[in-house]
Amino acid sequence: MRVLKPLAGVVFAVLLVAALDFRLGPIPPIGRFLDPFQGAWQNAEQSGQSIAMPALLVGLNDSIQVVMDDRDVPHIFASNDHDLYFAQGYLTARHRLWQMETQTRAAAGRLSEVLGASTIDFDLEQRRIGMVWSAEQALDAFSDDALSRMVVEAYTAGINAYIGSLDYRSLPLEYKLLDYRPEPWTPLKSSLLLKHMAKMLTGSERDFANTEALKLLGPEMFAFLYPEQNLLQDPIVPGFSPDTAIGAGSTAFLNGGTWPTTDPQPSHIGSNNWAVSGSRTASGNPILCNDPHLGLGLPSIWYEVQLHAPGINCYGVSLPGAPGIVIGFNDKVAWGVTNAGRDVKDYYAITFEDYSRKRYRYGDTWKESSMRIEEVKVRGGRSVMDTVIYTHYGPVAHVDKEAGTHLALRWTAHRPSNELMTFYGLNRATGYADYAEAIKHFRCPGQNFVFADVAGDIAIWQQGDFPLKPHAHGRFIMDGSNPATDLADIIPQQHNPHLVNPERGFVSSANQAPTDTAYPYYYTGVFEEFRNRTINNTLRNDSAVTVESMMALQLSNLSMLAKEALPLMLQHLDTLDFQNKEVEMMAYHALKDWDYNYDRGIISPTVFQIWWDELNSLIYDELNDSKWDQAEYYRYSWEEFGRTGKAYLDMRDSRYVYPMSRVTIGLLSDHPDHPIFDHHFTVARKDGPQDLVYDAFYWMAVKLKDIISYGIDKPHWGHYQGTRIMHLMKLDALSSPKLFVGGCKNAPNAMTATHGPSWRMVVELTPEGPKAFGVLPGGQNGNPGSAGYLRSLRKWVDGEYHPLHLLNMNDLRSGEWKVSSIKGPGH
Repeated sequence: MRVLKPLAGVVFAVLLVAALDFRLGPIPPIGRFLDPFQGAWQNAEQSGQSIAMPALLVGLNDSIQVVMDDRDVPHIFASNDHDLYFAQGYLTARHRLWQMETQTRAAAGRLSEVLGASTIDFDLEQRRIGMVWSAEQALDAFSDDALSRMVVEAYTAGINAYIGSLDYRSLPLEYKLLDYRPEPWTPLKSSLLLKHMAKMLTGSERDFANTEALKLLGPEMFAFLYPEQNLLQDPIVPGFSPDTAIGAGSTAFLNGGTWPTTDPQPSHIGSNNWAVSGSRTASGNPILCNDPHLGLGLPSIWYEVQLHAPGINCYGVSLPGAPGIVIGFNDKVAWGVTNAGRDVKDYYAITFEDYSRKRYRYGDTWKESSMRIEEVKVRGGRSVMDTVIYTHYGPVAHVDKEAGTHLALRWTAHRPSNELMTFYGLNRATGYADYAEAIKHFRCPGQNFVFADVAGDIAIWQQGDFPLKPHAHGRFIMDGSNPATDLADIIPQQHNPHLVNPERGFVSSANQAPTDTAYPYYYTGVFEEFRNRTINNTLRNDSAVTVESMMALQLSNLSMLAKEALPLMLQHLDTLDFQNKEVEMMAYHALKDWDYNYDRGIISPTVFQIWWDELNSLIYDELNDSKWDQAEYYRYSWEEFGRTGKAYLDMRDSRYVYPMSRVTIGLLSDHPDHPIFDHHFTVARKDGPQDLVYDAFYWMAVKLKDIISYGIDKPHWGHYQGTRIMHLMKLDALSSPKLFVGGCKNAPNAMTATHGPSWRMVVELTPEGPKAFGVLPGGQNGNPGSAGYLRSLRKWVDGEYHPLHLLNMNDLRSGEWKVSSIKGPGH
């Protein structure tokens, strides 16, 4: 017995230590994770502490010098391109490795390998739309060009040099939380990252939603509610028409059948950029501005860096995982990008010969398909196998086995391309000719490249591969068996809309339509209707532009939507029939005195936004859930419904998207007798805009009263909108709190709960060198335990900017900056 007790204690201790070294479900090995010498505690960095630079890096051909400034921005000085991109890969990985690997895992459909069964459906979708296949096409294009192959291989080697230096103690926190290690980086991963961005920025198709809406509404009503979107006001390049245009073939689309229900791409992804000629600035120097509005996340989507080597001295933001600088400036030029918003995805209904799916109908013949076997490995479970069928259009991306339908995807991102060479060229550009040549390499996603140079030139070019289409081609799901729909040609690059040194003295884009009716080519997409006009009106009216006034324009919270819609809504509102008089009168007066700015701390934007959303739900109730039982409406008293009998419930049908806001404004102003105002469920009475406007106001007041009475949230804008920047793992502890910010998606300061300015940049190009300012919504360092994790967030919230320092060799010799020298082997 004396021996058994201590022996039992020893056994228990051994078992406990062993248990603490193993993962239990989603819980990491607690022993290792909490080890004060190896675990999460080692990821905590003291304020002002920086990670020491290595004295030697195997893989460098020569010595390099690095200045790591007080915001963790690396300024890299190298004597050759190989070492420049090797160092960029190494230093980016040092701050952002987990982010880089996670984004490329997501692109490849490999999240389930580390996150388990919860991401299987997402991974399968990535495989079915051909993300890896597309990245392989691009990698072939990289590899065929010796220069781009050298760049991506050097960048890859730098990342792997950092990965090779890691032990458990130095692993980024997320690897410890999820209990896995990084795998070696490959050039394919850099290609996957670019395709990840292409997917994010080419979601402007409405093929599914338009096909369903056409079936529901009929051709006449559909054409009225969903007009062609390239006829909107104030395009990027007004009056643009190439000397000669190439004609497109005919097309045919389907208006029958049953198609998968998919959530349409949200419309809140947008950006602003503009350049002002020196003729319209106070200093006489051109000024360029860019603020891409993307999904806000921690770590930031961008990484600041300076690259200096023979032939290049450039500063800006890069995509962690890809070499070069995407948005930035050098001592001669500056450039920025916004999303084109044009539809570059087409869906084709495929008719297979039989269940084997080895052949599919094409005209009077059968074409051979190919198959790609996909294995989704699942952590803690069995692999999921899937067979993706490839047609000459592209992969069969959507399958409805019950309905027996198959939809193939043709997407310009599937075409071989080498976007890396665009940024290689822009980083080294000295004038307009270099810019125009560099952007020719950029194929997908379509972007609006704005440009300015120290010589005084300004330009904008909508660049990408844009399909050559006949009218209506790509607006609906098309018949893949009809060769008339098989149109794969691209509009010639010189015919893409562009503008150089216009007489008006500025160029700009804010995701609006690129052209007006002068443009001979057909296109469709999802385009902004309001931000562009606010920006252009400001630029037209300011002939003495300054850096400070351009910052103010980026931060403008003015909503042209509210300015145009609210007077009409108030005109139709019957104020004599208010039910919740105290709340409704308070809301009414808040709107009457409002200047249409979505400023934080006031209630007017909240009142308008809720009212506008409720009004759209009532006007377009035909597009709400058709399965909703009419009897459900009549459980309640007439008073509980208001005039139209609309229940206070969200009944949005995910198959449809509401018409664009300018259509709604046009209905209120010019078509008060339109049948769309007749509520779908009030068959005994004809409704008008007054009825719907009143009921929307009533339901707004109900929601507002709930917010105030029950403390659901503060009703003031900034609190109500609830902008928050989440960590990629969606863990509250690693994310920002709710941020008290203004703005809305229709204002230049385009902000939603999840999206906003991912980088603000203003550059004045002076003969003495660029004067540049910028800010990220977060910090450079991706380590949540670092003081640099959220370093710039407060400045971003408050609308402040950092000066951006484009250093040169004299700055390194001045002693003002702390310089680290890193040697290669033999040096």
